[in-house]
Amino acid sequence: MSKAKDQPSPLVVAAAALGDELRGFADLANEAKRESLNTERSMSRATRSLSESVQFHARIEGKLKALVAEIESARKLQQESVEMLVGVAHEVERRAKSRDALLARFEQLGSQARQTSTLALESTTLQKEGAAHEQLLERLGALERQIDEIVAEARAIAQAAASEDWPEIGRQADGLGQQMQAAKNKLVLAHQGVARRAPS
Repeated sequence: MSKAKDQPSPLVVAAAALGDELRGFADLANEAKRESLNTERSMSRATRSLSESVQFHARIEGKLKALVAEIESARKLQQESVEMLVGVAHEVERRAKSRDALLARFEQLGSQARQTSTLALESTTLQKEGAAHEQLLERLGALERQIDEIVAEARAIAQAAASEDWPEIGRQADGLGQQMQAAKNKLVLAHQGVARRAPS
């Protein structure tokens, strides 16, 4: 723990100083009250106590003002801290909405990618089963267009994630976009192969 944290706060110091003065004042009052006031010495001590009480009173007033000032400083610090935390709460809420919106888009994108993968497998099955070239070409062309849309959305999500400072979501979207682009490249080769085999 740092020395600064070990030091008592100004509020504690001010309260302690006022407490010391009040205890001294109370002791002085008790001593004055115990005087018998039946001798010159006793009368003199009581008079001296009364004189000292004026000085005590002035010091107590000063210490009291200092404590009030520290209490006001503490109140301001508390208010500033509350306002800061309210700002943090608003920022957390804003960031959560930003993250949730991006994750929702990414989840939808993942669903589209899975559907496209299923359609690609079905196209492969149709090709193995000897489906008509026209049917295969139409299906492959539709798949390429769907993948283009997915790749474009993946890039858009990655850009939005970068601008909103969500690097992990950006990396995931970029990775999915690259996977889908690689899938499209294979699909284009398949499309070209089917087109070459199609009857003229």
